[in-house]
Amino acid sequence: MRFVVRGCLAVASVCAALVGTVAAQAPDLGGGGRMLFVKDGDLWVLDGSGAHPLATGGMFGQPSWAPDGSSLAYVYRGTNFADIFVTDDQGQTQTRLTNSQSTVLDNNDWNFRPAWSPDGKQIAYVSDKSSTFPVLWLMSAVDGTGRHALATPGLPEEAVDAISWSPDGSQLAFTLFNEPGPTQIALLPVGGTGRQVGRVLTDLAGGALDPAWAPDGTWLAFAGRDGYAVETYAVQPEHHLLVVTIAMEGRARQATTIKRVYEVYSSSSSSMPATMKRT
Repeated sequence: MRFVVRGCLAVASVCAALVGTVAAQAPDLGGGGRMLFVKDGDLWVLDGSGAHPLATGGMFGQPSWAPDGSSLAYVYRGTNFADIFVTDDQGQTQTRLTNSQSTVLDNNDWNFRPAWSPDGKQIAYVSDKSSTFPVLWLMSAVDGTGRHALATPGLPEEAVDAISWSPDGSQLAFTLFNEPGPTQIALLPVGGTGRQVGRVLTDLAGGALDPAWAPDGTWLAFAGRDGYAVETYAVQPEHHLLVVTIAMEGRARQATTIKRVYEVYSSSSSSMPATMKRT
């Protein structure tokens, strides 16, 4: 668990630095952008004028901007339950989308990882409402109606964690866990007609997690474990091309995919090869 602790400490240090120094100098995010982050269980937004709290109390996490930036979803974690809320970008008006708190402990549910659809109409999330472990669910982003678990044909789904919706809204990438592990990245088509089969995209010995689509949808980034280290990978799902970037060593290389192996690339070359030789 060394890499988890190290990552958490690094994030905490960055957030503390942001909050502690905004009075002296506002950060330049470029283009008027804003960034959501969590510090000590409180929600903050960072913009050109500095960092500002949106929700305090130490019970909040996993914030996610709506596509138009006018609102955000977040998780409120209570005693033996967690629910998803939506608020405006000033944190003034809250709408509760799930209601999982119960006076009976066994009836409490956990809802995590809200992810907006590109059109802003739906939120994908994970819940254990009708399962032992959290699985994929979908609901209206307006009021939480239409909540239902997503079928995952073709995937031996046991538990799901982080979710990322493709920019065209056609598929979900998510962290998938099955015994004996480790976690891998899976893709599931959504919104189409007929039975659409999902597929496991990665097969890393140390496991893969936390997918994130590129804005144009051609690449999918995710984290991959290698012992105690965590590396950043990028994959082209349609071509099974996988590139791993090792920030510590400052080089990139092509790595093994599920079905194909590509030659290794080293930063000793001035540029990526124009063509890639399969082995």
